[in-house]
Amino acid sequence: MWREVLGERKSVHLTDWPVYDEALTRDEEVTIIIQVNGKLRDRLAMPADADETAVREAALANKKVLSTIGRNPVIDVIVVPGRLVNVVTG
Repeated sequence: MWREVLGERKSVHLTDWPVYDEALTRDEEVTIIIQVNGKLRDRLAMPADADETAVREAALANKKVLSTIGRNPVIDVIVVPGRLVNVVTG
């Protein structure tokens, strides 16, 4: 199979081990959990390299978050990069 399917010329036992490349193991997109007062409200797909400000703005613009918050004032927005956003209301 090594020679017929993959077209390799050297014997499999004479080839080098594959080289590990950490850049190939990184995700391009992550799922961010959005909470309001500690309760799950929605999930948000964001680029893995999105900065904290972009994640915060996307979470606060989410329809489910806006309907849950209603007219309550937002006291704090806690962002754990690459994981979650928790909106604390009063």
